[in-house]
This record gives sequence, structure tokens and C-alpha cells, in this order.
Amino acid sequence: MAEQIRLTGAQETLMGTLHAKAVDACTADPVLGDAIALDLSKRIDYDFRRLKMKPADRMAVVLRTNRLDAWVRRFLAGHPDAVVLHLGCGLDARAFRIDAPVEWFDVDHPDVIELRDRLFPSRDGYRTIAASVTETGWLEQIPADRTTLVIAEGLLMYLGQLDAVGLLRRMTDRFPDGEMMFDAVRPWVLRLSRYSGFLRVTGASFGWAVGDPHDVERQVPGLRLVAEHSPVTDPELVRMPAAERLSARAMAPIAPLRNAIRLLRYRF
Repeated sequence: MAEQIRLTGAQETLMGTLHAKAVDACTADPVLGDAIALDLSKRIDYDFRRLKMKPADRMAVVLRTNRLDAWVRRFLAGHPDAVVLHLGCGLDARAFRIDAPVEWFDVDHPDVIELRDRLFPSRDGYRTIAASVTETGWLEQIPADRTTLVIAEGLLMYLGQLDAVGLLRRMTDRFPDGEMMFDAVRPWVLRLSRYSGFLRVTGASFGWAVGDPHDVERQVPGLRLVAEHSPVTDPELVRMPAAERLSARAMAPIAPLRNAIRLLRYRF
């Protein structure tokens, strides 16, 4: 029997990321090749057409996730004893795609975690935590004596500035050292997001933007920018349909468009 979905607002946006990965998995030459996402999309009773996702939007999700996976694998190769904390995990299968023998925590709202726990298998070293990331008590469940990797994909732009910066500060205060990886939109994207069909359908809205990535260093003492990446310059674009490749090629030379959505990687 298919799982019924009753999510709204920012929680429902996870259906868009799941759909993008499932569509990619169906192509002849997938970028991410997430078979778990494809399986989940078939087990869920949800009309993905209502999301009104454009091919370029799906492309951006897949390239973002693929690049983050590469960064995570590289980090864990150098820190095999690290703790991984995935904030706003949604129905992402990263813990299973990467399948590293580390202590891994996936955190999201209780309704999302309840769904996730029904759909995903258990695994040694893997735990889910049902809580809003803007709360504070759940952090006590995470070991604070080891190098920590914090991943926040498709999350921080949905928080207000105080909540987003406060969350990052709690991470640097809690853990001795590690890295943070997340995506961020530019301020002009924040202003125009009200016209997004995807956001209107889900009822979600953007609340935090990053103009200069070094501003985050000033707002969160201890963070140091080590990398930034734009999906429209990703080498994997060669595997995308021609229309998406042309769109990315037109955006790449124009900085505000090239960096409309960026992946940012910080060390602390």
C-alpha cells in the first residue's frame, strides 16, 4: 500500500528534491543515479506534477546533491572517525548512498522523521532525530568530542536570518572542529522567490540569503570559507539535456546569475 503524504510548507519541498533525483535515476546516463529515490517515489502516494518543477530546477537539485556527496566523501576519507550531522534531511538517502562506517544523525521535523522511519531501513551507527533544527535541546543527543561534519542541503534559505545564523553558531559552539556544507541563495533570489510556482504550491518561503560568503565568517566566529561552487559551472552539466546546458552556459559568465544558488563549504 502506498504511503500517504501530508506535508505542507518547507516540509513539502522535500517532495521536489525527491522527484528531481527520481527523474535523474530514470535517465540513460544519470548524474546521481539514486535508485533509492526512484524506489521511494514509487512507494509514495503523491502527485509530483503539482509541484510545477521546471527541468532546470530538477537539474540544479541533482547537481547540488552530487557535488555535496563528493565533498562529503572527500571529508570522510580524511576523517573516518567523524560524526555526521545532516540537518533538514527530508527523504534524502545520503547516509545510504555514501554508506560510510561513521556515526550519522539525520534531523528533521517530527512528521518528516515519522515518514522517513517508515520508508528507510535501519543501519548500524545511523539514527534519526525528530526535532526542528531551530530548537536547541536535540543537540544534546549528538557527541561533542569528535570532528563533526554538518550538512544542511535545501534548508537554511527557508529559515529567517536570526534562526539561520543562530543555528550555525550553535554548531561551532557545540563541536570542537569540523566542516559545514550548505547551499545559499543570493539576496535578489530571496526577493524574487515570491514568484516561484514551486514555493507558491508548497506554501514555503525563503527567509535567508548570502551575498558575500565571507559575511558568514563575520556573523559566525570560527568559520572559514574553503570552497564555493555554482551548479551552472559543474562539469556534470555535459550529461544534462541540451536545453539545460544552454541555459547554464548563458548564466555562467554573469556573476549574479552564476551565483544565484551556491554551495558553500566552511571549516571551523
